[in-house]
Amino acid sequence: MKHILRTRANHGRGVILAAVLLSLLVVMMLGAELTEAIVQHHRQSRLAEDRQQALWIAESALQRAAHALAKSPDYQGETWRVPAEVLGSGRAGVAAIAVKPAAGSATQRRIAVQAYYPDDPVQRTLYEREMILN
Repeated sequence: MKHILRTRANHGRGVILAAVLLSLLVVMMLGAELTEAIVQHHRQSRLAEDRQQALWIAESALQRAAHALAKSPDYQGETWRVPAEVLGSGRAGVAAIAVKPAAGSATQRRIAVQAYYPDDPVQRTLYEREMILN
């Protein structure tokens, strides 16, 4: 009889241990899912920030080209590197500016800008803008 009581007690402890281990497994899986969701949210936020910065670089590049054309009508464009210190972000940006005559007009110029942020050959965001100027 004594042996049967010990077996039942050990069996009860085994069930409790299995329940605790199963609970820990569930908590760990929930923690991993939460961590993954936070990492994904951080990546999406960073991408949105990069897109916004590329947009502002493109807009600034259009204004830069318009100003350069006002000073020199033979301005054809440039590669404008924007230092990280100017952007205040720790990462630099770049804009490729191309100025060509607009189709069908001798006086109008077409400004095309490709802005990249950050200035990295692999992980970067592209924003393109165009403008016709008289």
